[in-house]
Amino acid sequence: MVKALLLHGGAGSWRESKVKENAVEAIRNCTLEGWRALNTTNNSVEAVISAVACMEDSGYLNAGVGSVLDLHGGRSLDAGVMSSNGLLGAAAGVRRIRNPIKLARIIAEETPHVLIVGEDADNYGLLRGLPLLPPPPLHVYERYIESLRKLLSHEVKTEYGGKLVEYLVKNSSVKQALKKVADVGDTVGAVAIDDNQVLAAATSTGGVSFKLPGRVGDSPIPGAGFYASNNIACSATGIGEYIIRAMPCLKAHLEYPRFGDAWKTARNVLREVTEAVGSDTMGFVLVDNKGRIAYAYNTEAMLIGYVTENGEIVVDEKPPQYLEKPF
Repeated sequence: MVKALLLHGGAGSWRESKVKENAVEAIRNCTLEGWRALNTTNNSVEAVISAVACMEDSGYLNAGVGSVLDLHGGRSLDAGVMSSNGLLGAAAGVRRIRNPIKLARIIAEETPHVLIVGEDADNYGLLRGLPLLPPPPLHVYERYIESLRKLLSHEVKTEYGGKLVEYLVKNSSVKQALKKVADVGDTVGAVAIDDNQVLAAATSTGGVSFKLPGRVGDSPIPGAGFYASNNIACSATGIGEYIIRAMPCLKAHLEYPRFGDAWKTARNVLREVTEAVGSDTMGFVLVDNKGRIAYAYNTEAMLIGYVTENGEIVVDEKPPQYLEKPF
């Protein structure tokens, strides 16, 4: 059995050079962090938690410290973790805990529940001694202000769709601007398999920019934002409302036996979810029970990181859609 680890830093456009440069470096560092954990512990859960917590701490990805701001300028964070040997836990609406993915693991390991939300999730994390979430970095505020400026000046016109936009504004020109600035899909996630053939998946996010306070996306929903079974481990990224409708990670688990191949499964699931909810909506990463990695996305780009058989760290924000042998 070959150990494998695959990270994503989110699907979207990845055009902002200042943020992108730092995000790429964060993915590189966190891929190495997760790989070290996988080799040191031979535990896929440790690997994905280490990798995702590292991305939450980076400040340049939409999770943990770097989470985007909602309509009122606040933050609420979601995360989930699952393994093929029975671990399952998630947290949503977290406002005070630095690493929601660590809270999700505690919920999975120490409670009889799958999902705990809001203030009670925060309190449980504080009770367990998890670090506090610091204030947002300056670039998060700058991104928020710039997005507001674009919104008010009607600078951009790009499809986003969804009831959130319809609820917020009725004027079509303003709506098109909001569609663009709200289109933040840089959720983070990781999938791994260890030498014990345990598959694990973890996902964490700050949600979509300008979301309504109280909104929960796909990241803490098993089958949508993450899933792990004896077939595959999957972590998704993109527009949560569409991911919840399409359930790409559950589809990957159900369809893997049909193909017996990670890449064919990923490509078929992407086709199905794109037919169901449209393009420019999501991406996901997979590792199968043979240690083969795959990814698929229908957005402009998706930031990924993995380690080759030779120990080389590969990071790419526009990876090719299909590789016969990714290693």
